[in-house]
Amino acid sequence: MHHKLSRLSLLISGIFMASSPIAYAADDTTEVGKVTVQGSAGTPQATGLIQAEESPKARSSVNRDYIEKQSATGNPYQMINLLPGVNTYDQDGTGLFGGNIRVRGFNSDQLGFTINGAPVNDSGSFAVYPQEYTDAENLCDVFVTQGSTDTEAPHVGASGGNIGMTLCSPEDERRFRVSTIFGSNNLRKQYVRVDSGKIFDGKFKFFLSYSNTTADKFKGQGGADKQHMDFNSKLDLGSGSFIDGSLMYNTAVNNNYRSLTKAQIAQFGRDYDFGTRAPVHQPGVNGTAQNDSNYAANAGINTGNKDLYYGYNLNPFRNYLATVNAHFQLTPTSSVDVNPYMWYGFGTGANQLQTLTEGNAGNLLGGGVRDINGDGDTLDTVFVYEGSRTRTYRPGVTLKYNQQIDNHRLMFGYWYERARHQQTGQFSTIDNNGNMADMWQNNPGAWIKNQDGTYVQYRDTLTISTGKSAFVQDSISMLQDKLNLQLGARYSSIDRNFTNNPSQSATGFYTLQKSYSDLLPSLGLKYQLDQARSVFFNAAKNFKAPGNFSYFGLLSGNTIVNGVSTGGTVRNVPVDKETSWNYDLGYRYSTEKMTFSSSVFYIDYTNRIASSYNPDTGNRTDFNVGDSTSKGFELESGYALTRNLALYGSLSYIKSKMKQNMRWDATNSLPTAGKEFPDTPNWLSGLSLQYAQDGWYVFGQAKYTGRRYSTLVNDDALGGYTLFNAGAGVTFPSAAWIKKPTVRFNVSNLFDKQYLNMSSSSGSQFTTNAQTIGSIAGTAPSFYVSAPRTFSVTLTADF
Repeated sequence: MHHKLSRLSLLISGIFMASSPIAYAADDTTEVGKVTVQGSAGTPQATGLIQAEESPKARSSVNRDYIEKQSATGNPYQMINLLPGVNTYDQDGTGLFGGNIRVRGFNSDQLGFTINGAPVNDSGSFAVYPQEYTDAENLCDVFVTQGSTDTEAPHVGASGGNIGMTLCSPEDERRFRVSTIFGSNNLRKQYVRVDSGKIFDGKFKFFLSYSNTTADKFKGQGGADKQHMDFNSKLDLGSGSFIDGSLMYNTAVNNNYRSLTKAQIAQFGRDYDFGTRAPVHQPGVNGTAQNDSNYAANAGINTGNKDLYYGYNLNPFRNYLATVNAHFQLTPTSSVDVNPYMWYGFGTGANQLQTLTEGNAGNLLGGGVRDINGDGDTLDTVFVYEGSRTRTYRPGVTLKYNQQIDNHRLMFGYWYERARHQQTGQFSTIDNNGNMADMWQNNPGAWIKNQDGTYVQYRDTLTISTGKSAFVQDSISMLQDKLNLQLGARYSSIDRNFTNNPSQSATGFYTLQKSYSDLLPSLGLKYQLDQARSVFFNAAKNFKAPGNFSYFGLLSGNTIVNGVSTGGTVRNVPVDKETSWNYDLGYRYSTEKMTFSSSVFYIDYTNRIASSYNPDTGNRTDFNVGDSTSKGFELESGYALTRNLALYGSLSYIKSKMKQNMRWDATNSLPTAGKEFPDTPNWLSGLSLQYAQDGWYVFGQAKYTGRRYSTLVNDDALGGYTLFNAGAGVTFPSAAWIKKPTVRFNVSNLFDKQYLNMSSSSGSQFTTNAQTIGSIAGTAPSFYVSAPRTFSVTLTADF
């Protein structure tokens, strides 16, 4: 009964959205086509959660009015949590440990993500790491197109929509800002930002910020330690031309949270996490085989047991992103945009506690592993540190030409990038106190070697990915600007050049080249019925190339002679691109007191990629497992109830359906036909109420996430839950030496609700079946437990 009441309380947001347009129709005074970027008191945009969108497609966004009132450690996923169609979670409430997002059932690795127009999805797997990108203090806008990527979007891995983030512009006046944040779980953040103000005759301005954030995990040992820098600048060239340049740098070391099955939670409790006792080495004895895994002193922490050691469950990473947005106004009706970018990422991850077996007997790669523990023999199995190491260099550029001809607004251009994605798995030593020789796995002098002097590698691959798009769009204004017709098309492609060097997981050398491409048309229509009301229709095709993990382990039949791999056959890549057609039909209504947007959608999804049995290779790999459909509706609205009181609500419904059974092995299939996508709740609803007056504000918000399945055959599910957050802030009068001193308070999970979230970060890696089906044994899915009530206090002042 409790869950039903919680659900009904939030579905009220759908009731007021459906009924209110009639009530306000008589007071329509809104200007046609007005877009409010910053909401002021007494407007429906005051919460910062909704804008008067003009796009002929489903689109939602949050701006600085909302972002600045949230926790200053939050990541972009948390900022858009209330928007329609968005299902997201954060691992611990601070935003420092990441989380996951799905929009209309599409996972984060099926969505396109950009910052200032530059793509930030992983160039190999298309994964997204929201905690890496920018400080919330410098983030001004996050938008979501729920089903269709934009025509000029630089994506080849987005079968769903796209999400874009924009850094704030520098201030016009010189400013020095300092913030101190503290909160639950020993959260600490120091943030400073310098704005130059307009200099060089008012033509140039910039800001530079730095922050250092630390926090403990809410369960288990370990925490997060993050340092971040943002730089953004704007050069005014006159006559409408400008050059914006930005640089974002992030470095962090996080301990992982442990995911748990329902049985583990029942047996050990929700706070069960990684162990706290460091593994130790069995004393080496020359001529005797020792095995650290079987050493009695390691009982409960070895790799055969599930406790493991928290100090070897780390995610060290650092990254840079440089972007330039250059706009040149050639004539009053024509312009050129040149947008180069450069991404660099480096880090390791996963469970780094592994074992290596020494040995020079038999045909082993590199002649076998050298003596690790220094006892003079090569007979031992020794604990070592091994992280999945990735280094990426990713330069790219987007070129656009814009031309107004009568009632046509033309845009055409080209996007190009070349990503060098190196993935290795070096090993290094650890001592009996839990210290590793090289946490970042970036010091070759600390790497363990084979007998022939080569480095021992768990994996050793290089993927060169060349992405390209040629695009064109024509926005045609007709019927005295009442009708806007948007015709677009882009031809997108990605060429993968993959090299596998011999390693423990793939002992042979091979290369392969694969190309994926598609013509992606789009059609958008928007008709302005009157000053307040408009309707829109959008149809667009999207596609996603397979991740580069599909190229791993394709060599079979090779042998090792004198430590060198020879022969073998390279199997075909078992997976092709997935595509989707997205259709939206919507209605919008906007007055001085209310902004309302609604859409119904239908998604036709072809060649869905999932981890499945491949009859050509005889094993389980990413494979195209069939087609599916999704349909539903999304509503959102903002109200100015009074000059000081603003309300926002969203409501989403989706019904997904897989069309085919999934092959499991040569003789068995899983009954997935007719089943729904996992982690795709039928119902989502959000509600926010804000009161602001004379320099202070208070708000409360709630998000209902409905029941959803956790397996592909729908034989296990998670119950629905409602999460409440709240916040308040006050800005005090300025003094001679201090300006705008502000105190903000935020609390998430206000009522300490306990719930579970899917631990799968990829749409292709869902648990297939929790219960045994025929001869197919069930596997229990694992989950992240919810963070408890979490608060933060932010003190900010300008000088």
